[in-house]
Amino acid sequence: MSADDKTVLALVMRLWAHGGALLSWEHLGVDVRGHERTMHALSRLLEIGFDVRITPSGVRLVPPDDTPCSHEGLAGLGVPIVCAPVVDSTNTMAAMLARAGAPHGTIVIAEAQLNGRGRHGTTWFSPAGLGVWFSMILRPSSPLPHPGLVSLLSGLCVLRVLRLAGAHEMVLKWANDVLWRRRKVCGILVDRVDWPPREAYVTGIGINVHHRKADFPVELRAKSASVDMALPHRANRLALTASIAGEILKAWSVHEPSGFTEIPEAWNAECGTIGMSVRVGAEGELFVGTVQGVDERGALVLTLPDGTRRAITSGHVEPLVSAP
Repeated sequence: MSADDKTVLALVMRLWAHGGALLSWEHLGVDVRGHERTMHALSRLLEIGFDVRITPSGVRLVPPDDTPCSHEGLAGLGVPIVCAPVVDSTNTMAAMLARAGAPHGTIVIAEAQLNGRGRHGTTWFSPAGLGVWFSMILRPSSPLPHPGLVSLLSGLCVLRVLRLAGAHEMVLKWANDVLWRRRKVCGILVDRVDWPPREAYVTGIGINVHHRKADFPVELRAKSASVDMALPHRANRLALTASIAGEILKAWSVHEPSGFTEIPEAWNAECGTIGMSVRVGAEGELFVGTVQGVDERGALVLTLPDGTRRAITSGHVEPLVSAP
């Protein structure tokens, strides 16, 4: 983490702890009002979406009304909760906690991420006030025969909660996306963490909730959507977080004893790309084929132009026909 990022994290923690109250320049630790380093950090907080109000007397940071960073709002889950206004990455923090022995179900949630991660090393746009960004530590009772099913399980849980909230057009896309009208609303990143005597899995969930089209970077606008776009009303981020985390914990307890054998069939029933022609970048190659669904391992099954089938365990999928 860079020195600038550390300054931003330290500053936002102090401001957030005051719950929207004014914090004087002196209490911020600024030797000279308008100190360049502090002002740079404040500018960074504004850039990532925080409501920061700068006055001659001091600074206020006003938390969003529905912030999911709430120990009280998530207490009913009965698992350890780690809340922070900003982190580098919730998955990175959760992986560190997993290696330190944090128990099954531990949740790490942030209002914003400085360096949110997507699959294959991509960044995840995760500003304050707009989305849900959290990670959970999941510990199997014995080694999983097919770890790829953890991502499918997480996607199914997100889909179920969003459908119950009224977003009926949501569908799944391999391996880790929830789509609305072919645009990405949610992405999931699962990291395996070695922790003797058994492994743990960190499932990171990023959901665009309050975003309008203009809120996305220009390069993402054509392929991104939000929960609010799919609902007739404004969603509540805290309620969504609690519901999704609870659904994952429940589904894990039901399906983990059997090795998640029921998950592929359930996932295929909700997949929005079965029968679609796609291109898939995987294993240094580019495949073109028709999506058949996933197999018992969670691998994507394609029918290639010559009629043969190919199972792909990791890759990036794009439709051959662009979203309207």
